[in-house]
Amino acid sequence: MIEAGGRERPLLTLVFPAYDEIDNVPGMLAFVREIRDAFPECDFEMLVVDDGSADGTAAELNRLATAEDRLRIVRLSRNFGSHAAISAGYAFARGDAALTLSADRQEPLSAVGEFIREWRDGADIVWGLRSIRAAKKGMYDRFATGFSRVYQATSDVPTYPQEGPSQILVSRAVMDVLNAMPELNRNVLAMAAWTGFDQRRIYFEQLPRPHGVSKWTSRKKRKLVIDSFVEFSHAPLQWLAGLGVVFGGLGAVLVIVSIVQAFTPAAPSAFVPLLAGLVLGTGGVVLGALSVLGEYVWRTGDDARRRPLYIVRDVRDLG
Repeated sequence: MIEAGGRERPLLTLVFPAYDEIDNVPGMLAFVREIRDAFPECDFEMLVVDDGSADGTAAELNRLATAEDRLRIVRLSRNFGSHAAISAGYAFARGDAALTLSADRQEPLSAVGEFIREWRDGADIVWGLRSIRAAKKGMYDRFATGFSRVYQATSDVPTYPQEGPSQILVSRAVMDVLNAMPELNRNVLAMAAWTGFDQRRIYFEQLPRPHGVSKWTSRKKRKLVIDSFVEFSHAPLQWLAGLGVVFGGLGAVLVIVSIVQAFTPAAPSAFVPLLAGLVLGTGGVVLGALSVLGEYVWRTGDDARRRPLYIVRDVRDLG
């Protein structure tokens, strides 16, 4: 069978978003070499998107890689975030499909085999879901799972996995669609789910991180949550409308109570702080509503400015 581009074997691009991952460079290269040896039915391209690293990640890759590694390094001018880095990977990938992998080697080799098997069986999108997380379960784990469930139920992307995706394989057809999407503030995984196509799932046990700590900060997580809802859901606006009805009802009740008490001698003094609390609570809801609306308006303006999603400093091919 002749693949696209006249190749006898399909080409799979392995996309590694990397931000200050110099300690994990040897592990990344070793993992890709292991993948090549384990799955000779495919050709592989290693694509590392250096997302503004300041520790010499790209230089270390240049030093340790060989021509056989078939490595492409895309350096961004600064840190634009993992979803922008993944998007850059899709833009520069030459494969018939692209599989995202973590720079800190948290996916087992067996999971890569399952990704490939589902893709070769006809899937356009293969979700990699963690059956077991490497990190201990805590508040963040519960929040991430809760967000994915709420998001799936209230957004325009019902195929977004409830478990919360870890990695994803997308076919060339999906990459072409994603590359044409202009959103600056994006959840690229939700965008992939939105495209439709044939979507399947695999599960794997996440491996412990060999070096360093996660660069996925609380600030970045909060931004991703907001970006996700603004892109594909108007549920926050509906929730605010519901709060408006609730507070409007409470206000009506208190107005009736105040009229009744106006004709009642020795009205209880507790009514005054209750009324004050209602006023403050209503004000808080109004400010919160303005903040939510502001997020929607800001992202609309951000897209209207038509700035690039990322800026490429340079691209280097080895092999």
